[in-house]
Amino acid sequence: MDKSHSIMENLISFFSLVPLILYTIVAILLTVIAFFSVWDALQLIAQMIVSRDFANGLVNVIYALLLTITIIVLFETVTVYFRTKRVEVRALLIAGLTGMVRHVLVYNVATVDPAMLFGTVALLAVLIAGIVLVKPEPLG
Repeated sequence: MDKSHSIMENLISFFSLVPLILYTIVAILLTVIAFFSVWDALQLIAQMIVSRDFANGLVNVIYALLLTITIIVLFETVTVYFRTKRVEVRALLIAGLTGMVRHVLVYNVATVDPAMLFGTVALLAVLIAGIVLVKPEPLG
């Protein structure tokens, strides 16, 4: 009986490491992607200044910065997992909302299918409701 109990504990210990390893890999990849995203935003700012096309350039810069914010929120979700061993649902909802705001910036409202526009508004409403209703996880 003790031998099977020991084997089971070893299996549980091993499989408990798998999410930690995967989250570590994700954290490393998100760090690399975040640096590239910031670099892209800086290049877009320089390009906007050189071309003096502030109307289009500003939208592109905001779009790139919102992507960077989404990456940072996802990274924060991973770091919260390292501290608490739980996934912060509210942070994922905020990342989804940021992604949807990026999506809305691309729309040309005059040419968008009304069903697509309605779906986007409905998804935004669900994400906002989720953020409001889901209580932040206690720190510690």
